[in-house]
Amino acid sequence: MSELTPADHRHLLQVEAARLSQLDPKMLDLDVPHLDGWTVRSVVGHTGWVVRYARLALEAAPDERPPRSAVAEPPPGDDVIDWLGVGCQELLATLDGADLDELHPTFTGPQPASWWFRRLGHEVAMHRWDAESASFSPEPIDSRQALDGIDEVLQVFVPHRMQFPALSGAGETVHLHATDIEGGEWLLTYGPEEVAWERAHAKGDVAARGPVADLLLLVWGRIPPSRLEVFGDATLLERWQQAATF
Repeated sequence: MSELTPADHRHLLQVEAARLSQLDPKMLDLDVPHLDGWTVRSVVGHTGWVVRYARLALEAAPDERPPRSAVAEPPPGDDVIDWLGVGCQELLATLDGADLDELHPTFTGPQPASWWFRRLGHEVAMHRWDAESASFSPEPIDSRQALDGIDEVLQVFVPHRMQFPALSGAGETVHLHATDIEGGEWLLTYGPEEVAWERAHAKGDVAARGPVADLLLLVWGRIPPSRLEVFGDATLLERWQQAATF
């Protein structure tokens, strides 16, 4: 399912969690430009909440998905950064003791613990990028992680979270072409109830070309299509971003 191993995901999670936990508290009240209504404080608090929820899920039986109310809301003050750091350390300890094949609840149904390694690595990396973008040019997401991150969006989020009525798929095709990593090409075909895809070099109705980390940001709606080289019908990329409200 992933070209990265659980150990790879754990390492990237630890690196990105450390970066996010070292933010200057003076940044907390800054607006995140691409997330309406969110501040850096919102991002840090949300991430701290997610890692705590994931730890509960990794301790739960496959059919006993924890309720959202099982995790307390983040503290309102600057302590939210330390709160995030503690949550990440507790999560890493839980991951280190996890049986990779043991099933646990997720929003896609029961999955092996390795699913959570992957999901959390991507979650924290994206929110670290979100937070940094509020005040300076953020460090790009690791290219290997971004490559796998696009696959994860297509494998996990599109089937379960895509707003297909907004996408209005009728066979339109999108080619994503990463310029900085081998194997970083995808062909997507919009359908009324699915997005078919393959890793392939092929002509689409629109092509978006650029660094793989930027392509990941595009499919997550973090940057507009204009940040990449676009050839063809750019409205297809805009439709994706309107429908991919993950």
